[in-house]
Amino acid sequence: MIYCENLHKRFADIQALKNVSFRVDKGIIFGVVGPDGAGKTTLFRAICNLLKLDAGFIQIMNQDAASVRREQIGYMPQNFSLYGDLSVRENLRFFSALYGIEWKTAQKRALELLTFTRLHSFQDRLASQLSGGMKQKLALASALITGPRVLLLDEPTFGVDPESRQEFWQLLYALNQEGVTIMVSTPYMDEAELCHQVALINQGELVACDSPAGLKRNLRGR
Repeated sequence: MIYCENLHKRFADIQALKNVSFRVDKGIIFGVVGPDGAGKTTLFRAICNLLKLDAGFIQIMNQDAASVRREQIGYMPQNFSLYGDLSVRENLRFFSALYGIEWKTAQKRALELLTFTRLHSFQDRLASQLSGGMKQKLALASALITGPRVLLLDEPTFGVDPESRQEFWQLLYALNQEGVTIMVSTPYMDEAELCHQVALINQGELVACDSPAGLKRNLRGR
């Protein structure tokens, strides 16, 4: 579903990505784990074609990443990027318009997503007045408004409470069971264990890539 080969990206004297290669199979939850500054956000932005690489090749759904229709990829950035002075419903309407989808068509999908994320009773509330966990759910709903086949989530639960993290992962599992391929970055090892495959990245380099059980077998220590 996603294939990355020999990715390189440098910012001034910082090597953000160095010879990164891996494959994300269709229909799995693929985790990218690493500390702050490891290169996770650079990697996600490159896959979304929001960042030009110095070298390397990215293929999504057997197409060059630059050729994939934008509505087939849902992207949720690390920082909350929705509009606080718009309501929950208005944010969904705005993002559907960005993709050229008429609200008359997108409205049914929006209502389904509001029910799915349990935000239906808060659809008239301003985004700025939502809790941290609810903001993340709204960001997820916005990323799903086009019905993407691939979902990229950059540290979606960072800074939210444990209960909201658990609810968010329940949503991810439900999406995955519907056939959505999910790539998610996280600094939390307990979340890494919820993924089918995990890539460990540090200082721009891929350290290991395996199932959680495989990583634990091959890495010593607790």
